[in-house]
Parts: sequence; structure tokens; C-alpha cells
Amino acid sequence: MAQPAVFLWALDTRNLWPEAKETKQLPGVAQRALALLSDSEQAAVLKYYFVKDAKLSLASSLLKRLAISRFCRVPWASATAVRDARTKPVFITPAGDEPLLFNVTHQAGVVVLFGAYRPPAGVAIGTDIVCAGERRERDLKHLETQGWPSYISLHSDVLSPVEVQRLRGLRIADRQKLLDYFYALWCLREAYVKMTGEALLAPWLADLEMRYYAPPGEIPPEGAERQLEVWFKGGKVTDVDVKLDRAIGDEYMISTVVRRGEGGRGLDVPPPESLDLEETLTAAEGLLQELGQ
Repeated sequence: MAQPAVFLWALDTRNLWPEAKETKQLPGVAQRALALLSDSEQAAVLKYYFVKDAKLSLASSLLKRLAISRFCRVPWASATAVRDARTKPVFITPAGDEPLLFNVTHQAGVVVLFGAYRPPAGVAIGTDIVCAGERRERDLKHLETQGWPSYISLHSDVLSPVEVQRLRGLRIADRQKLLDYFYALWCLREAYVKMTGEALLAPWLADLEMRYYAPPGEIPPEGAERQLEVWFKGGKVTDVDVKLDRAIGDEYMISTVVRRGEGGRGLDVPPPESLDLEETLTAAEGLLQELGQ
């Protein structure tokens, strides 16, 4: 049985098309990239008021088309994602198959696309990216003026009671490291929720619990022998694989969650791959020429 093709792409848009100070300037400086999108995708990009949001939308649409065309070998114009019943982007062939699973996330100028072509039946995937530095100044000010317990209380309604207790009990003097623990937990939980197809308003959020986690490179307070575990409604979840990686010069954390499919088969998830815009556009244009419009 052929192994599924698995990818984890990250495209940093922060320094792309610096000449565009406003969204309306993008067609003039990002024409090559926009030309690869459909009319409706271009309109969706250009509707954003802030150019940073428009660039994220452009990159997201481009990466989804690239993945669909490359792996499913369909003409560029046919490599179109649609929304499923839960509004999640998916690709469905004319025969009704879904050969490519993918999940997209973005934060602080970086777009991530996690995908698997021809995965084992029953597999589900989710991903999330966080950038603790994006809100670092605001977060540190809150810690200085109101304290760590107050900071955790702000987010307690979307965490489990055990997670709240664990965070409050961390004995770490370095405030930035404390924040890394919070954002690591946030990233892990969001990727898991996205894997289920739900959203942060899911009624069972308090029943989901991450145990023995730590930011990448750190040892959990419980000890190095403890491995990350997922618990749900008091029971250990044994059919998921969860990873947390640093990315983009260690500024970001990316989590991937895979629910194993039939026969317990999962995915071998690679480390995040930082994409170069020029290489990405060249690859897209090559597919357009090879497979047709």
C-alpha cells in the first residue's frame, strides 16, 4: 500500500510586497500571484481593509490551489476548494472522492497548510499556529500589573479546570517562559478542536485536557519521562498523534493533530517547511502550464 504524501507548509507574508501599504495597491505589486487565483478569490483578497489580512488571504488561496493541483493532478482552474457542511475548506473530485485532506491556519503574517494526499481511511487532521511575540508587550504588562493568575482567568472559559489549575501552579520566574506555556497549550487545543471539525464555541471545550505538555525544547514540570497526553471527559484519548514544533526562526509554534484511521494507521508528519514565494509561484506556474488552465 502506497504511503500517503504528507506536507506541512509555512509561508511568511510579513515582508512580501512591501510597496503595498494599502490593499488597493496589491494588484500593482502582487500581480503575478493574484493572476494565479480565480476572480472570486481575487475579490475575496481585495475586500480586506488591512493589507496584512489581504496578503494572508492571497497566500492561503495560493497554497490550497498549489496543493490540490500538485497532488491530485488536476488543472489549475479546477484545483478549487469548497466549503463543507461545517464551512471547512475541502476538495471534492467530480466522482465525489476527497483524496486530499488539508487544514489551514494563520497568525501574525504566517499561513500554514497541513495536508495529506491519499491518507488512510478515517484519518482526520488539524493544525494551528501561534505567535506569542505578537502580543508579548500587552501580555507582559498584564502580568506586571495584575499577575499570572489574573491572566489565566481571562482565558479560563475555553480551558479545562485541570489545565487552569496547572497553569496557575507553574513555578517559573521567567514571565516570557510562562507565556510560552500558555501559548503552547492554546496551540495544542486549537489544533485538536480543528481536527474534530468543531470551533472554539464547541460545548465540550472544558472536557478536553492536555497533560504533560511543554513548549518545544522545554521539559514538562512533571519530568522528562512524561509524554504529552490528551484526555477527554476523564479518559485518555489513545487514537490521536499530537506534535508541537517551533517555526520561522523560533518565533512561532505550530501544532498538528492526527486522528488515526482504520487499523490504527496514522501519518508521519514532517517538520514545518518554510516556503519561498518565488519558488512557490514558479511551482504554481509550472503546474498551470503542465496540467492546463
